[in-house]
Amino acid sequence: MKAAVIGGGVMGREHLKALVQIPQVDVAAVVDPDTAAAERVLGVAEIEGAQVFDSSDEMLRRVSPDYVVVASPVRFHAQQTVAAFESGAHVMCEKPLCMSLEEAAAMKQAALTAGRLFTMGLQMRQSHANQALQKFAGGGGLGSIYHTRVWGGHIMNYPWGRYFHRKDQSLGGVLAATTVHPLDVVYWVIGAPEPVAVSGSTFCRLTQMPNPPINFEGDLSEVSVEDFGHAHVRFADGSSMSVEGNWLQHPRSRAHGFEVLGTLGVGSDIEPHVQVWDPEAGEVATMELSITEEQDHRTLAEHKNFLAAMDGAAVSLVTLDEAINVQRIIDGIYRSAETGREVRL
Repeated sequence: MKAAVIGGGVMGREHLKALVQIPQVDVAAVVDPDTAAAERVLGVAEIEGAQVFDSSDEMLRRVSPDYVVVASPVRFHAQQTVAAFESGAHVMCEKPLCMSLEEAAAMKQAALTAGRLFTMGLQMRQSHANQALQKFAGGGGLGSIYHTRVWGGHIMNYPWGRYFHRKDQSLGGVLAATTVHPLDVVYWVIGAPEPVAVSGSTFCRLTQMPNPPINFEGDLSEVSVEDFGHAHVRFADGSSMSVEGNWLQHPRSRAHGFEVLGTLGVGSDIEPHVQVWDPEAGEVATMELSITEEQDHRTLAEHKNFLAAMDGAAVSLVTLDEAINVQRIIDGIYRSAETGREVRL
């Protein structure tokens, strides 16, 4: 299978390092406006013979890849994904999905028209512990899910790079770039219910701190995203979810995590077991989940799963409809924060 990676940054590099380990994949091209960056990531991944392009459109015309990985800044995700579908390729897109719900709809239509598969770079679904919890919850082991808590961010570490701090390039800040990971996986664990409403608030602490921790390329005047966000989400099945993101957390035991509350028990990402109510004993009991050994390289696992889905031997762990619903939640949080009121989804 002929593959191409769009984006010569950190995630482009990680995808190349994974793809080179899969015998049935031939990495044919890397795209980046900075061709030197593309050359560098090819060197780090020890890939020889791949072509370098500064234009994704030119690459698609000349290479005609079977499989395209979109690992560029978010503002280009929709355009490049749609173009890849129109060229006949299957697509893996990095998170967040895109810049708007209109772009998300265009991506879905392009996939349907082309008859090609889509997935996203959301590595937490590849965790065997999370997969075991998803199976247990899906089988009714936690009873009816009524609430979920999810949080995610960094311990006093504002992201590096050229784009995370700029809304025009990246959709948003901590919620779109970081909290999306635990949000996505717990949304999947609870069965991907239909989101119907969200009430959210956001805050930028960085610009109000003395001597703030600036790790990105640029200056404080360019910051236009939140580094803290909080929301309450309601679903059509009557359940709810609290979401919190923070890039500037003070030291704590866990920078990200989730907890699922059901009528029969509670599950989380912290331990390979769940706590369930034992009606006979009248107390909470601990139940161990059956978990196989974790994978060392979840990005590699993403590609293996998606390639198997292309062959019809598996189902992609991330579907486009689920990705769009997560996008709807994040988009709703931002719209609610801007308007100061609950937003119907």
